[in-house]
Amino acid sequence: MSLASKRLFSICATTALAGMANAQSLTGNVGSANINPGEQAAEWRIGVDDKGSARSRIHYERAPTDWYQVRAIASFRRDDGDTWDYSGFTLENWFQWAAEKSDGAGFNGGLRLAYTFADGAASDDLTVRFIMTDRFADEWEWRANMLAQVETNNQRTDGAELQSRFQVTRTVPLTLLGTQDWRMGAEWFSEYGNTEDLFGFQNQAHQVGPVVKAAWRNGIYLQAGVRTGITDGSDDRMAKIFLGREF
Repeated sequence: MSLASKRLFSICATTALAGMANAQSLTGNVGSANINPGEQAAEWRIGVDDKGSARSRIHYERAPTDWYQVRAIASFRRDDGDTWDYSGFTLENWFQWAAEKSDGAGFNGGLRLAYTFADGAASDDLTVRFIMTDRFADEWEWRANMLAQVETNNQRTDGAELQSRFQVTRTVPLTLLGTQDWRMGAEWFSEYGNTEDLFGFQNQAHQVGPVVKAAWRNGIYLQAGVRTGITDGSDDRMAKIFLGREF
């Protein structure tokens, strides 16, 4: 893929996803499709909204091959400033079906299948996520995620919940906190509703905001961001911090 084509595709992807959008996930990420064989990581995430609700999770992941990775997640929630409760366990299976070449040609493409065993009376769910990522013009990267989630219990709701996530970042010439590996950019999260009764745009949840990432030579990495709702169906504001280590 030429540089001009990459830029054009990036602009088109941004425009298309902006017409959709994602929002309410407090610990969700715009995931990468790239899998590195033998890599392992542990991560902690927390996100809060302007109403006092919060979500947190810890996970461990490992890539036994260059096309498959597995992740185990324990999730926790706090609603309206109440006490923290365990909310569920998720097992994710990652598959990479396309890889960007060393000369920058092509892109990374992936698929994730995640099953959540919910605590208490909440319904278990299955999530399918389609992922594309691409680096272009040396310093830039875009990521696009499309998600569909269905409940699986006997009391499940019909249809699938649809979401999309888009992020674009670039490296920045910054030396801070002992590292020069910094990226800054923006992301857009969108939730459209259920396929049985999709919402109109203003009732959908669309949030947009800045994101910053950093990584250190010892494997520690950090991501932080804030998003603001731009539709009636969105939370007004949220903030998130992810902290992990690759080993």
